[in-house]
Amino acid sequence: MNRLRAEDRGSVSVITIGILVIVLGVVLTVAASTQIQLQRARLTHAADEAALAAADALDLGAYYAEGDARLSPGRLEEEARAQLAASSARQGLDGVSLVRASSPDGVTVEVVVSLRAPLLFGVAWLPGRVDLSATARARSTTI
Repeated sequence: MNRLRAEDRGSVSVITIGILVIVLGVVLTVAASTQIQLQRARLTHAADEAALAAADALDLGAYYAEGDARLSPGRLEEEARAQLAASSARQGLDGVSLVRASSPDGVTVEVVVSLRAPLLFGVAWLPGRVDLSATARARSTTI
């Protein structure tokens, strides 16, 4: 019959607690990385929506006078900001900001957005933040 020695008592409890701590750490790490990946995907989607909305900001005076489909620099950022506000409210991207909305050639819109996201489950009181950014481009064309 196997008898435990007196100095071996309780060692199974220590090993069990150690394994539980390791498993909990792995689960939290996977959950945090999944949360950040989902936030990055939402941010990219919001940037795409803002770029598409900004690509509709044609300079109507030039379009009707000459048929030129140039973007209006004044309306471009305004349209991107308005669409980003609507997208962030719908997708749960609190704190998203428009870094830049510009048109390098007059027909292509480039929108850059950023977000400082909490690491775990969107809980702001937990320590740790990640800075995310997304860039989207859209072209304005006429038929």
